[in-house]
Amino acid sequence: MDRAPETEAASSPGPIPFGPYTLVRRIGYGGMGEVFLAREELQGESPGRACVVKKVLPGLAGNANFLARFRDEARVVLRLSHPNIARVWAMGEVSGALYLAMEYVAGKTLNRLAWRLRNRGKSLSVGLVLLIGERMCEGLAYAHDATDEQGLPLHLVHRDLSPANVCISYAGEVKIIDFGAAQSTLKQAQTAPSVVMGSISYMAPEQARKRRVDRRADVYATGVVLWELLAWRPLAQKGDVTERWKRAAYPQWEPPGQHRPLPPEVDEVVMKALAVEPEARFPDAAAFGAALRQLREKYAPGVGEADLARVMGEAFAKEKVVEDGVLAELLRRGPPPQRPIPERDMPAFAPPTALAFEHRALDAPAGFVPSGEVVVIDESRPQARPEATGAPPVPTPHSREVRVAFDVEQPGEESGLVRAIEEGEEAEVSSPTATPPPSARGWLAVGLFLAALAVGFLLVWLLG
Repeated sequence: MDRAPETEAASSPGPIPFGPYTLVRRIGYGGMGEVFLAREELQGESPGRACVVKKVLPGLAGNANFLARFRDEARVVLRLSHPNIARVWAMGEVSGALYLAMEYVAGKTLNRLAWRLRNRGKSLSVGLVLLIGERMCEGLAYAHDATDEQGLPLHLVHRDLSPANVCISYAGEVKIIDFGAAQSTLKQAQTAPSVVMGSISYMAPEQARKRRVDRRADVYATGVVLWELLAWRPLAQKGDVTERWKRAAYPQWEPPGQHRPLPPEVDEVVMKALAVEPEARFPDAAAFGAALRQLREKYAPGVGEADLARVMGEAFAKEKVVEDGVLAELLRRGPPPQRPIPERDMPAFAPPTALAFEHRALDAPAGFVPSGEVVVIDESRPQARPEATGAPPVPTPHSREVRVAFDVEQPGEESGLVRAIEEGEEAEVSSPTATPPPSARGWLAVGLFLAALAVGFLLVWLLG
């Protein structure tokens, strides 16, 4: 991926003015360009508002497709204002530099929370999972009913719901991020026919089959998120893309209660959301959310945001302390503090909205649609020509999973910010304070050592 050139903000020791914002600290690169922790300078006596600013790569400003996509995003996301959706405050241009400014959410993604709990041998309670799903549905119901300036429905569909696009704040708030991949009637720039937007493991079957989707695709994706949390079994995120795409197009789910004790009613509600045919699912997120609320009030009536906040505080105690310092620095006016937070500590504590607009997409030949009889061709071996065998041509699924930003592809490499965060997580697992479980090879070595020790004692005893 082409790197953004070093800028004044990258090397300057102090805050940099940028239109109505002050760029306080750069935290990395996204697929679009540089990402900054920033402060919006409000009028009057207000100290300002914390936010995340993404400055677009200068080279993209001359890309007509990108500009069309950029304007489409602005028309959609700026209209969304709901407690369960992370806000995009503004999209615009300052001195020729395109940017977007997003809400600063102090917390982590649901993906990182689940990862941290699993790594520590813990899990989310059923009540908290139901609460998270309920809040997700409330945000989705609002977005699905959003209208344009004339009051006409936008027919908005997120299309990329996954635990990586759900924020959990330290206050226990649940916020969906990244409606940048969303489908709506306001968008004029269309996604290329070979591109299927969304994270493959959470994709609705009709979406994977390249059919037009509606709000029920988001109901399905929410069901997948809840299945993963209720069964407490992480879904495969790697492996052969074509095979995973095929499973997304023709899924076979088992009730999450087969993996963890759950009330039968919980299984029924989740499995209804996961119906292969959209007509068999809940008609919309509001109906799904109402069903989840009834279950929560029945089986976990006292569970609320305070409980989710407590879990976040325990799971990310160190991060929260550092992020509180980051936020204090962000809102401080005047010269920077004498002991600022080291740059090396920043990626692991980046707010989750810093990763917004780093969309997942699948790219394949325009005519390729996964079917129940997909043939995976190993191109490393010679293939018989169809005309030589008399067989009909077989479509070759040259599919790959990439990161895109506003449909600008960055194949083969994650953004620097995403990579830094993921490397930080891996470093934590391998840190000296964390003892990983022994592998099968490790147990074999231990067994051989003990056997040798026993033989040695036996020989000493016999010879003595």
